Amino acid sequence: MEAFDAAVVGAGPAGAIAARDLSRSGARVALIDGSHPREKPCGGGVTGRAVSLAGVGIDGARVVDRAVFESSAARAAFPLPDADVLRIVSRDVFDRALLRQAIEAGATLIPARVTRLSRADGRWTIAAGVRSVSAPWLLGADGPSGVVRKQVFRPFGRGQLSIAAGSYVDGVDVAEIVIRFVDRPRGYLWSFPRRGHLAVGTCAQADETTPAQMHAVTDQWLDGYAPAAGRPRRRYAWPIPSLDAAAVEREVPAGEGWMLLGDAAGLVDPITREGIFFALRSGMLAAAALRDRDPARAYTETVRG
Repeated sequence: MEAFDAAVVGAGPAGAIAARDLSRSGARVALIDGSHPREKPCGGGVTGRAVSLAGVGIDGARVVDRAVFESSAARAAFPLPDADVLRIVSRDVFDRALLRQAIEAGATLIPARVTRLSRADGRWTIAAGVRSVSAPWLLGADGPSGVVRKQVFRPFGRGQLSIAAGSYVDGVDVAEIVIRFVDRPRGYLWSFPRRGHLAVGTCAQADETTPAQMHAVTDQWLDGYAPAAGRPRRRYAWPIPSLDAAAVEREVPAGEGWMLLGDAAGLVDPITREGIFFALRSGMLAAAALRDRDPARAYTETVRG
């Protein structure tokens, strides 16, 4: 049994930043995630404020020069003269850079999936692959369907999630983002250009749609978008927390010996469903809270503040 000060489950932006900051403060941190390297299903849009929090260079980021907004009734295009407003990245590249920061700061990466969690005598025991670790604090940064949230709080209901479904379209090189507002089901479509391909998808509330419906909306748009028409597509789909004000008030982001970060805590923009900034910020807040006399209270207050 390996003993740590904190065990962070999930090495995406929230978990990597928390592990980085905790390690820099002298804590011994286990960072547990068996999915890297991987291309996380995501549009890949990183806002300027998220870039400033990340503290890493973004290799291969695309800078877009205009945004196009569409609906069934109208279409409008706007220039984006400020390159720092939005950058489009591969999540493999971005998340790998964040993970590297955490490891360089001293975090111990355990590249395995968590198979069991238990708590006794003020410490968590986490089994991952062939290894077992213990720690007084468990940080869940493993997404909306992750094992930590299910263990310490409760799963999200279907009405608290959005479904995002789309495709990577290879061989397309454009410098514009496209946002299309969708009437049925209510939601929106995005097209973000990456190096060598587009990331295109549609999202709407999970209790109003299905992945098949979302894929159909995306495919129909792609068929009419000249740069992508006829190009090979690689499909993806994933859930995104999508909480209304009442659901946010019912959330409990921390408790005795645990905290939930990023998507696992439902920390996503309620309109755009953008979560990278909130993931990074929650990782920083969690690390700072663990230096407080009452970490759960401190984290809850700063997240709600």
